Amino acid sequence: MKGTAIMDETPLGARVTPLDFDALVEREQAALLRLARRLVWDGEEARDLVQATLADAYEKRHTLRDAGAGPAWLRRILVSRAMGLLRRRRVWSVVREVLDLGPAPQPSPEESFAGVERWRAFGRALRTLPAQQATAFSLRYLEGLDLDAIADAMNVARGTVRIHLYRALQKLKAADALQGDTP
Repeated sequence: MKGTAIMDETPLGARVTPLDFDALVEREQAALLRLARRLVWDGEEARDLVQATLADAYEKRHTLRDAGAGPAWLRRILVSRAMGLLRRRRVWSVVREVLDLGPAPQPSPEESFAGVERWRAFGRALRTLPAQQATAFSLRYLEGLDLDAIADAMNVARGTVRIHLYRALQKLKAADALQGDTP
């Protein structure tokens, strides 16, 4: 019949692409490790963080309805775990100072090659930021994510991301961690 619309009776849930978890992990693992290293600034902790993220994601893989949202979903899990780790690390640092347990462990030899002192100073300044500010800064300026992707990964509003970025930039500039043309 002319002018008659044919309705697709396929349920909405059936139109969603199924998740191929192995393929998702293969595609995103390197990016997750890079992000984790920039969030926690320690190679071993970053690998542990990615491993824990992938274990969490595997257990919850049935909750992801759209395979296209897989990378953002993995980033959100990773960022959530990293923020928890950063909070625990900051608490332990304060406890260490109060109990006078001595300085934190020295960096590994691979982190100590020539010419990285400025980068290390920047990393130290970034680690002094509150977890949400450090995370927002890392996602924006080190990973290159846009504000909406950061808001999604951190599970906060876009305006909150802008506030965290502004405060992080102000603190890093005050600590002379950023020089020249800053974002």
